[in-house]
Amino acid sequence: MAGLGWPPARAEGLVNATYAVYLKGFHVLNAQASYQLQPWGYGGRTQIKPAGLISWFVTMDVTSRVQGKFAPDGNAQPILFDSGGISRGKHRHVRLEFSNDIPKVMDLQPPETDREPIPESALPHSVDTLSGMAHLLHALSTTGKCDGTQIIFDGLRLSEMIVHGPVMADIPQGQDEAYSGQALRCDFIGRQLAGFVKDSPNRAKLASPQPGSVWFRKIDGLGLVPVRIEFNHPKLGRVMVVMQHAVAP
Repeated sequence: MAGLGWPPARAEGLVNATYAVYLKGFHVLNAQASYQLQPWGYGGRTQIKPAGLISWFVTMDVTSRVQGKFAPDGNAQPILFDSGGISRGKHRHVRLEFSNDIPKVMDLQPPETDREPIPESALPHSVDTLSGMAHLLHALSTTGKCDGTQIIFDGLRLSEMIVHGPVMADIPQGQDEAYSGQALRCDFIGRQLAGFVKDSPNRAKLASPQPGSVWFRKIDGLGLVPVRIEFNHPKLGRVMVVMQHAVAP
């Protein structure tokens, strides 16, 4: 994010982390995350690929990147979110650019014309998925709290995320976690608000509240880092995202 004209600040450190994604107990995806938070802004990149036996049958390689800044009140203000690659058998791409806290879809491939349109009045102050996580991490690091509500827009769907906490809790074990012991746990409830597929038989499930939690642990040289995420997916069931490794450059 250098060269954007913002004042320099002391970097809190670039984090490179590896996560394993489990579905119904099976290791199905690997995720690489590289991000940096500064007092004034953030940037990051993720890459997701299939793992284990599923990699024999599923072709998937999705890279996402984000840039944004933090407002004086601590809220995330995204500038750019870009995600693309092979997913669900097709090359897909979405690019969001933000101006005055309003996202604009600059590219969406392939177009999904079978979805109900999202009212433009619902988009102001919404953020992309990665900015939502950056905001949560920034709030916890600077205020010690993770209470609040965030509206998430991914280019297709609009969702609400209500977060509260943290509480001290043990990190669940059983998936080759990199860390054990106690961590700060923030609990959340997510639900889709708009952007439903027309006449979808899953609409009621998608619109129902789905609980989840994220565990943050302070790691020497890295600060607070998300080491585990668990949430209910309305169609897939329980999803676990478990840190396997984290390093500073």
